[in-house]
Amino acid sequence: MTPMDRRAMIALSLSALAWPAAAQQTQVLVEVSKYLNQLVTVQGRFTQVNANGGQVTGRYFMARPGRIRFEYDGGNALVVASGINIAVFDRKGNPPVQRYPLSQTPLRFLLERNIDLTQANLARDTGSSGGFTTVVLQDPRSPRDGSMALVLRNSPPTLSEWTVTDSSGQRTRVVLDTLEPVSNLSPLLFNIEAEARDWE
Repeated sequence: MTPMDRRAMIALSLSALAWPAAAQQTQVLVEVSKYLNQLVTVQGRFTQVNANGGQVTGRYFMARPGRIRFEYDGGNALVVASGINIAVFDRKGNPPVQRYPLSQTPLRFLLERNIDLTQANLARDTGSSGGFTTVVLQDPRSPRDGSMALVLRNSPPTLSEWTVTDSSGQRTRVVLDTLEPVSNLSPLLFNIEAEARDWE
């Protein structure tokens, strides 16, 4: 089967939604998982909408498994996930670099080596509207880590945006303005320690 054939099959699966039939919901989760697993190295532009309604823009680079980088326009902020940790760089912050285990953030759902959204109770909610599919993910074993709502365009199947909700209910929405597959990305883009030397 060619890549175009696979994309067509996924598009048909995502567009043929009838909720909340359990078997059909499971099939959609299977097809969404297949699509996400094809996103190995991608880059593009993003717009972030913060909890207070403010917007920032920048470029992102993703190399699954485990790695993502958000470069915010203006050069005063940066977020890097190395595969193990995620670091938030803020020139106005004190300290300017803060590190967290990636395993304790909802971004891990998108960056896993083998994405399987059919895992028991992982998909907390699903739905389809206006040609888009939404899947809300939350680890039932670690609800305090927050949740992540993935939004995908059905045809052609395309990751469109996600919203992360933290334990306090604060939401951060990331809209992917562009999504460009690339053959490879430099490992230095995801090297937290190398970045930290320039920030601390």
